[in-house]
Amino acid sequence: MTADNQPILGLHLSPRPDGSSRLLLDRFQKGVIAAGGAMDILAASGRNIEGCRGCGDCYVLGECVIQDDMNIFYEAVAKATRIVVSTPVFFYGVPAIGKAVIDRLQVFWSRIYKLNQKRSFPREPKGMVLAVGATRGKDLFIPIKLCAKYLFDAIGFPRKFPFAGYRRIEEPKDWPLDQLDEVEGYGRAFASDTLDLIDVDNV
Repeated sequence: MTADNQPILGLHLSPRPDGSSRLLLDRFQKGVIAAGGAMDILAASGRNIEGCRGCGDCYVLGECVIQDDMNIFYEAVAKATRIVVSTPVFFYGVPAIGKAVIDRLQVFWSRIYKLNQKRSFPREPKGMVLAVGATRGKDLFIPIKLCAKYLFDAIGFPRKFPFAGYRRIEEPKDWPLDQLDEVEGYGRAFASDTLDLIDVDNV
């Protein structure tokens, strides 16, 4: 648990339920548990999530008019004060279903910036991002970082967050053990609020 008795929320944004980014998140969760914390993982895979229509109704209603599985994400994000996002890199960005989740979280932005419903938290909220890509391009994680920056801003979290990106990982079997141990350590530190604003880019 976090200090406010809410588990850390892990958002898995991959269309695959058991790929490399899930292993990344699972090891992070192992570290959280080792530190005496708790973490719930909410996966986008297998969900019925429509893309944002850009209708603007949430600017007036503060709610999304689309009725689908995003309601699960709205409820979880509304309660969370600690969120870790794990995503693979598809064409230098977040996969389509993960991006749909992010776009639909515009509801929180609408409440804060259009309806002046400022969010209050029992303590300062914090986010983190884990990313994994199969290639090694020097700009591989730039779009992910920018997307995450404004995702966190939209939900009322700080724009600055720890980031750990891992390259040249195609399948779970490709993970070096030392990198998985590193991720587990990040989970322990994040759960105990001792993780600095790292920006790790593993080549």
